[in-house]
Amino acid sequence: MNDKIINLLTQLGVILLELVVGFGVFWLGQLAYQKLFRRRIELNLELFVKDNPAVAIALVGYYFGIVIALGGVLGQSAVNWQDKALNLVSYGATVILLMLAGAWVGDRLILRHFNCEREIIQDRNVGAATVEAGNHIANGLILSAALAGESGGWLVALVCWLIGLGLLVIVSFVYPKITKYNVFAEIEKRNNPAAGVALAGLLIATGNIVRVAFASEFENWIDSFTQYGLVLLFCLGSLIVIRWLADLILVPGVKISDEIVNQEIPNIGAGLIEGFAYIAASFLIAWCL
Repeated sequence: MNDKIINLLTQLGVILLELVVGFGVFWLGQLAYQKLFRRRIELNLELFVKDNPAVAIALVGYYFGIVIALGGVLGQSAVNWQDKALNLVSYGATVILLMLAGAWVGDRLILRHFNCEREIIQDRNVGAATVEAGNHIANGLILSAALAGESGGWLVALVCWLIGLGLLVIVSFVYPKITKYNVFAEIEKRNNPAAGVALAGLLIATGNIVRVAFASEFENWIDSFTQYGLVLLFCLGSLIVIRWLADLILVPGVKISDEIVNQEIPNIGAGLIEGFAYIAASFLIAWCL
């Protein structure tokens, strides 16, 4: 048989293996989400009986974060399919544990001003669910870079992940000072989806910037982390400028913050534009570096 056909069949077999293991990771991730993180939630009841959109948004963000994080290992080479399967299983289990840890950090430190579980399950708060989903996606982006390198080992991966989570928390503290309104009060008391979408966009953009900063292979602690730090400072500073440019260029004559918080019905379109500006900027920065 032609060597090209044999190679193609082998590649298709590996892809099929990755899909099977990937769906297994999804099943374990969904089980862990219910049993370890949202222990009061019954997914079938909330999704298909109560038709709770907030639960769906948060869960999809969690799944999306797992997908992105798994991308860090799918491109890695392996000696044979057994090694590939073993790598995927061990990597998938690690991803689930760190996704849950990142979700816990988000609950306690990012959405620290209210009970996010109650807001999502009882109040069906789409704004809170969107921020939680944004945190999951950002965590997945950070993990995709932290765990993908082959030169640094698990200690470097763990340090990079912790730095990324720390930056998400710092951004959540700084953001209300830049916008000049209490984003968490808007989300909790007004169930403001526009405020949630904007903050979620910033979290995702931050996660993407961390992914870009940690993309270079680790060489040593001083040189590599100096490089990572300089890239992070430049990129995060650029996001602050983007927030100003979004008002000036994307919606001239209109102040996005007013549309989000000073309307009787918050303008979710304004929140989407602000969130898009952050995410688009993070990709433009990534492509330029």
